[in-house]
Amino acid sequence: MGDVTVREFAPDEWPLKRDLRLAGLRESPSAFLSRYDREVGRGEAEWRSWGDHGAVFGAWLAGDPAGICAAYVDPEGPADVVYLVAMWVAPAARGRGVAGHLAGAVVDWARGRPGSTQVHLEVAPGNEAALRAYRRCGFQTADRAPLIAGGSTMALAL
Repeated sequence: MGDVTVREFAPDEWPLKRDLRLAGLRESPSAFLSRYDREVGRGEAEWRSWGDHGAVFGAWLAGDPAGICAAYVDPEGPADVVYLVAMWVAPAARGRGVAGHLAGAVVDWARGRPGSTQVHLEVAPGNEAALRAYRRCGFQTADRAPLIAGGSTMALAL
């Protein structure tokens, strides 16, 4: 849908990665486990390393930054599971397929990672638009307990 481009952030794009992440935390604070006030003080080294256990993707709509999400592999969790985390789409870009393109980038990344068999994610309570977007991408409700009370967990077998 539309002119959406998604790609992994290059190391020197850490300022844009930071700006999109902070915009999401500010605009949709209840959608994330973290908080704006916790992350705003991070320095360059921390932003450069954010995503070291996976990959961080940006989305551009008609050339303008429009969203962010990450693939995360928990070093202490199951080796075959990739987590889709930190998904945020700018309000002006919502309803234009950006979330689906970002989710697709994480799924493609997971498929290219040896040993990955599943992508898991969590949706904050009340975020029906996100649930619909993930269902369109093939995710199904999972029976894992959510980290956010009242949230929903979803999974996609690769």
